[in-house]
Amino acid sequence: AWLEMLVAFFVGVLAGAIHFGTLRSQRLDLQKSFLAAFLGTLVALAFTFVLPPFNAARALFGGATLLVPAMVVTLGSMELATGAVEAGLPRLMYGLLRFLMLGVGFAAAGTLWRFAWPLPPPVEAHALPPLLTFFLVAVGGVALSVCMSGRPRDVAWIVGGVLIAYETQAVTKMVLGDRGSPLVAAFVLGVAGLLYGRGRGRMPMTVIMPGMLQLAPGFIGTQAVVALLGAGVAGADDDRLFNVLLVALQLVLGLVFATVVVPPRFSVERDSPVPPSAGGA
Repeated sequence: AWLEMLVAFFVGVLAGAIHFGTLRSQRLDLQKSFLAAFLGTLVALAFTFVLPPFNAARALFGGATLLVPAMVVTLGSMELATGAVEAGLPRLMYGLLRFLMLGVGFAAAGTLWRFAWPLPPPVEAHALPPLLTFFLVAVGGVALSVCMSGRPRDVAWIVGGVLIAYETQAVTKMVLGDRGSPLVAAFVLGVAGLLYGRGRGRMPMTVIMPGMLQLAPGFIGTQAVVALLGAGVAGADDDRLFNVLLVALQLVLGLVFATVVVPPRFSVERDSPVPPSAGGA
């Protein structure tokens, strides 16, 4: 696991440099998703030449986590749940397009790599101790507060959203198996965020957004990346990619059901939709 974390760090630095280096140009918003996935894949695969055997797909996905358009999907889901179809539907479609660009980047890099070398064989990754994992997730929540430009007073709530998502995800996987239940996890996270948003001067997205950034990669896992790289088991790749779409749908439905149980305190103005690219990653 330590080797995967090391490689994920370098992939993440590369992805972050591309992301923040192109923030001023909305025209490159989709292209940067492809470019970061493409170059990140090549970097992760290149490390297999200089490091002991490690799970390259897991390292790659760990480094590219922030590129998953969880924020866009979250905002779109909340807007649909509150009746702002004009803003929510384009945002969801934009998030799907961003995800497809990531997939194309992974697939293109895997195809290019196989022209010169075979893809590295899968290596079983060993999990870190639970307490250490919990601590690292919390540290990641602090890092997310920086990426989200969160206010100092919101850092604890952002970390709380990440930990709620992580623990709910872990419990559903313990009860229901490896796939868990994205719908239940998103529902619990949505209820927690909406309850937080009932306070004065608070927004539900402070808790929901970082939690979704934890849930989306956590449930999608590395199997989709393995399939996109072309290293999956024969006949299973289509199922894995279809499962990715099912996970995305369940995350959206979980948030929608949460708004039924805890109606949002705010209302979305239908006459002034927000551009679909707003809202971060």
